[in-house]
Amino acid sequence: MQSRMILSIAVAAAMLLPVGIVAIASAQDRDLDQLKTQQQLQDKDKLQTKDQLKEKDQLKEQEQTRERTREQTRTERPERPQHEKAERSERHGK
Repeated sequence: MQSRMILSIAVAAAMLLPVGIVAIASAQDRDLDQLKTQQQLQDKDKLQTKDQLKEKDQLKEQEQTRERTREQTRTERPERPQHEKAERSERHGK
């Protein structure tokens, strides 16, 4: 009787073993999928951060270009002193 009981336990264990392995494998797959998803989200965040940094760099470069243009314009034709501007406006007003 004991040998039958041991045999039935062994058969039941043998039948349940693949189910346990499948459950472990599916849990591992699920964990891997979650890790991949998290990694993709992190990569996406990194790309957005890189894009934002590129945009900031581009804006800085544009501002520097504008400033250089302003400086060149100022050196090419300096502003007139204030008293010359006043004299000219008086002449046009008469």
